[in-house]
Amino acid sequence: MSKVDRRQYLGLVAAVATAGALAGCSEIARERPKTPTRGPGPGPEPGPVTTRPGPAPDRSERAVRYGVEFDRILDAVADLGMDPTGERPIDDAFESFLARRRTLLEFPPGVYRFDENHAVESVDNLGILGRGRTRSDVVFRTPSREGRQFVNVRAGGVGFLLENVTFDHGPGDGSIGNVLRLDDRLRVQNVEHVGFNPIVQNGALDNLSPQILTEGGLAVVDSYVRTGPTHIVSHGSLDGTANAGCIWLGEDHVGTLRIRNCHFANTGTNAIYCSRAPGRVEVVDCRFENNNQASLRIGGKGTLVRGCTFRFDTDDAHRENLGEHINPNAILWETGNRGQRGGVIESCSFVYDSAPVRTNAAIWADGSAGAFTVRDCRFSIDVPGVRAIRVDDPRRPRLGKTAARPWGVTLTNIVVEGRTTGFVPMIEISGRPNSTLDGCCLSVSDATHVVKLVSSPGSSIQNVNVSETGEWLTIRRREWLIAQEGEFVVDDVSYEQICRANAIQRPPPNAPVRP
Repeated sequence: MSKVDRRQYLGLVAAVATAGALAGCSEIARERPKTPTRGPGPGPEPGPVTTRPGPAPDRSERAVRYGVEFDRILDAVADLGMDPTGERPIDDAFESFLARRRTLLEFPPGVYRFDENHAVESVDNLGILGRGRTRSDVVFRTPSREGRQFVNVRAGGVGFLLENVTFDHGPGDGSIGNVLRLDDRLRVQNVEHVGFNPIVQNGALDNLSPQILTEGGLAVVDSYVRTGPTHIVSHGSLDGTANAGCIWLGEDHVGTLRIRNCHFANTGTNAIYCSRAPGRVEVVDCRFENNNQASLRIGGKGTLVRGCTFRFDTDDAHRENLGEHINPNAILWETGNRGQRGGVIESCSFVYDSAPVRTNAAIWADGSAGAFTVRDCRFSIDVPGVRAIRVDDPRRPRLGKTAARPWGVTLTNIVVEGRTTGFVPMIEISGRPNSTLDGCCLSVSDATHVVKLVSSPGSSIQNVNVSETGEWLTIRRREWLIAQEGEFVVDDVSYEQICRANAIQRPPPNAPVRP
């Protein structure tokens, strides 16, 4: 294959990869079967099994839904006396349901008010299912200005389903969260949070914490949406105020979590924060827009980010937001004090139309993360000063401890388009010996200092196309490292106007996410 043909092929490969990602995000169906990404432990993922036909169930019929098994089906209104008008709280009846076993609780369309937190030590095959045609037909609200946990499963159990409902935060203070700590078989399906998302001091809570407490266990979060306006403030350690995110995982998550077909927008902090969890996390076919700090804070062994789109246009942010965006990075790749290597980012699209000056990079890897791979991704950076990829030196981690070796990063089939300043590179790699850039296409307005390698001996750059001639590569060496680990290799560099000719189509600004 000639150089020109190879470059065109690269552009087409990236185009196909991104087109698939966008299709996955805009075609969310309520019960569309998915082929699971296999990970260690959980094995095949159970699919839905129809509970029963028609609106009037036979209450003696057993039901299985997404692998959660129920011996009985109850109607929240007819059987437990819950008020669907939103006038009277449902707390007492709902807490009695949480004490049951192997029970599916169905909510007819309506608005359900709750005033208190609902906690249970463990669960045994419980389910909450909205019986509306869409998730917005069944709505849960709380008047509490402090925020409330709708369900808090503290210590495990097997089998929990939350499906086809909406949580309404209202226009002001207080929000709603669900802490679901299970051993296995957790499913959150077609759930949305609407309304305003305040700061912690005004009652904000992380909306979802889907933690799996056993290594062989599996949780799936599918078609989960939060896009409402938010109150953006600086990091809480700086001025005493803080935001809450959408999904949070802690150190107790050791199983597998799959997040897919989800839409997150306008969070004031990390939309998904799971970098402290030692378990496997997969984020697939999701859409992220205008999230401050990071859309994804993630990294380490078993991590997979695939087919996702990240879009930033903070000049056209939600008109009901309070505060201004500060540093909307797409992915902050780090592992904290785990100091772990591994993980893959693939077939993703990153688009920056506007962003504040403090924005650092679409992918920003901290020194607490070791070797990882980025492949088949496309970056469109129209904001000077924003990097496509920044990888920091593990000897100087900001967010944890120095990562385990090896430290080298692998970038394969990367398309980068946009504008640079001539001072801030599009790709910057520091302290990462034996890194690889292979099959990259760089189409930028200023081809000066597009790629910068610092103290990364033994690295190779090959199969690279640069749209303009110039000093596009900057290498800073330390002689003792070179002697110890080898020279740089730069091979097969071409200068052709290929990337723009084969530019990947951008996602529409308001692509629908179907309930």
